[in-house]
Amino acid sequence: MSLEVERRGDVLLVIIHGRMGEIEAQQLQRELLALVDEGSVKLVVDLTDVPFLTSTSLGALMVAHKRVRAKDGYLRVAGAQPLVRQILEITKLIKLFGNYPSAEAALAAE
Repeated sequence: MSLEVERRGDVLLVIIHGRMGEIEAQQLQRELLALVDEGSVKLVVDLTDVPFLTSTSLGALMVAHKRVRAKDGYLRVAGAQPLVRQILEITKLIKLFGNYPSAEAALAAE
C-alpha cells in the first residue's frame, strides 16, 4: 500500500494505492491521525485503487472519522470498487463516510 496526499483548498485528498491488509491498516491509521493532528479536519479518502479492505482497515477509517468529527470536520470515502463498496454497505459504514463515485464528487460535496 502507498499513499498520496494532495491539498485541495482546505481539504486533504488521501489517495490509497494497493491492498489494505492488517499491517497497511495500522500504517493508514497512523498517517491519517498524523494529518488530523497537524490540523487537517476535512479528509477525502480515494479508494479507487483499493481492491479489498479488512476489518482493521475499516477500523482505521472509523478512528480517523471520530477524530475529525470531534473537530467539526469530516472523512469522506470516494471511488470504492464493487467489493469495497459492498463491504461498506454490509457494515453500514457507507452511511458514515458517504457514497461518492469519485474523489472529485466528494470534494465538490458540501
